[in-house]
Amino acid sequence: MKINVKIMRTGETKKIVLEKGSTVENLLDKIKVKPDAIIAMSNDKPIPVDNPLNENQEILIIQVASGG
Repeated sequence: MKINVKIMRTGETKKIVLEKGSTVENLLDKIKVKPDAIIAMSNDKPIPVDNPLNENQEILIIQVASGG
């Protein structure tokens, strides 16, 4: 299945091919992004990394930073 991914930090948009039944975590592995460093959004709502993805779903990846 194909997933449309926009990475907010770079403004880059990619079409990623994943196996049916893949999760946000599988997507992050494929694009080499650590799940503890991002917020994944779909339809303007945050989604957990164990959330299954659907064909042609659009995912926005927002990279976050913490520290002091």
